[in-house]
Amino acid sequence: MTRPDTHNQRVTIGGRWSCPKSGQDYAQGRWRSSRARQRDGRLLARLLRGALLAPGPILDAPCGAGRLGEVLRNLGGDPVSLDLSGSMLNQVPGPRRLQGSAFNLPFADHSFPLVVCCRLLHHLSEPTDQAALLAELARVSRGWVAVSHWDAASLHVLRRRMGWRKGHDHRVGVSRSELIGMGQAAGLVRRRSRSSLRFISPQTWTLFEKHAPEDAHAD
Repeated sequence: MTRPDTHNQRVTIGGRWSCPKSGQDYAQGRWRSSRARQRDGRLLARLLRGALLAPGPILDAPCGAGRLGEVLRNLGGDPVSLDLSGSMLNQVPGPRRLQGSAFNLPFADHSFPLVVCCRLLHHLSEPTDQAALLAELARVSRGWVAVSHWDAASLHVLRRRMGWRKGHDHRVGVSRSELIGMGQAAGLVRRRSRSSLRFISPQTWTLFEKHAPEDAHAD
């Protein structure tokens, strides 16, 4: 069986948000509920509790419409917000906005104490793309990488896999062991994961530390 063209998959994902109004529609339509809009930020704040961050700006890639901005500003000032969609960037407040791809970040190695990647990994169906993304995030980090993903052990993902949930949504889950393995290949050690309701809700955050001791505790 022919494997899908993963480069084309990346282009398709980016192309969904390329039209002039896509950022506004995403910010005001997809996240019109304040509770839903704040959910990722609250989970991220829980995930980072106790993590010692070095000084410096935080990279938010892709930043979308900037929903995580308040949480990241509380951690380290104005974040560097990067997204492939100029329409999305138009919704992001702050001076540090840059158009670009999370797969090819325009920064030197070890540039940021924390790199955050929200709601991209679950759009990647190929493990090679998932691993490439984690490797690029790790490259520009000098301490921590926080990435959101869909938990393959959740009921939501199971229903899709079994065909119990209809529709054309192609978002995919990744198992905890698979994610840990990809992180290790990128020089990252998993510290902890947080879900709003594990085994029910698919949306999960995992925190990795770069070049951490092998005997470190993870929960």
